[in-house]
Amino acid sequence: MKPNTNLTLADHRLLDLVWQAEPVSSPQLCKLAEEALGWKRTTTYTVIKRLCGKGCLKNENAIVTSLVDRATVQQADGQEVLQRSFNGSLPNFLAAFLRAGSVSDQEAAQLEELLEEYKNR
Repeated sequence: MKPNTNLTLADHRLLDLVWQAEPVSSPQLCKLAEEALGWKRTTTYTVIKRLCGKGCLKNENAIVTSLVDRATVQQADGQEVLQRSFNGSLPNFLAAFLRAGSVSDQEAAQLEELLEEYKNR
């Protein structure tokens, strides 16, 4: 399932908690959000409702579960950034990202492996 890609920072933060604890009761999720994020119960329920409306969560019988996994959300986020800020150009994105700092030998090797893996698909 492809999530609505208009996820806010609050959406992401609550999704992270759900992914770590699911299935989780909504009262327990409120406690987790209060401890981890400093949120009030009403804020948590508002974000749960919004994420249910976006097709990312299900809240059934006060049990909250995700309808999307972390990788799917990360992929949608990445595509949105790529389109919005770099006109869909992965090389332009990587160049901008790499200009911000150095890359270790290990990171460079991992990037090379990823490129080879996906190039040969």
